[in-house]
Amino acid sequence: MRLLLEPVHEPIDWYAGSTTLEVISTQFGLRIVVASTEEFDSYVEFRFGNAHAFQVLHERDMMSYWEEPLPAKHMLFRVLGGGWLERATSDYFQVTNSFSSNEWLIVSDTGPCVTVISDKEPNVWSTSREV
Repeated sequence: MRLLLEPVHEPIDWYAGSTTLEVISTQFGLRIVVASTEEFDSYVEFRFGNAHAFQVLHERDMMSYWEEPLPAKHMLFRVLGGGWLERATSDYFQVTNSFSSNEWLIVSDTGPCVTVISDKEPNVWSTSREV
């Protein structure tokens, strides 16, 4: 099963050395923060208002996602095929998949990665510039 990814938003200049700092799930939604380890106060925040499921894995545990190099400096990708949602639909996501959910992948350069099953694209904020 080949993974198909589509980059979303613009590349981030300070991507090198970035890390995933926070993954917080509350009744208000899922919040993921990726920050620069070099530039003071540079970060991108992703908020999913209606995340059905998510997983946080070290990049080595997601080797199937890295079969081909990802576009440089992108943090957010739409998974078009071959991802977690497609593999787990028959076991876990029967109801979720019936509502045409999407899978989203958030990566950082040195930290863990997060894959999210959600109906909508996340809201994205950045301290360095609009993404």
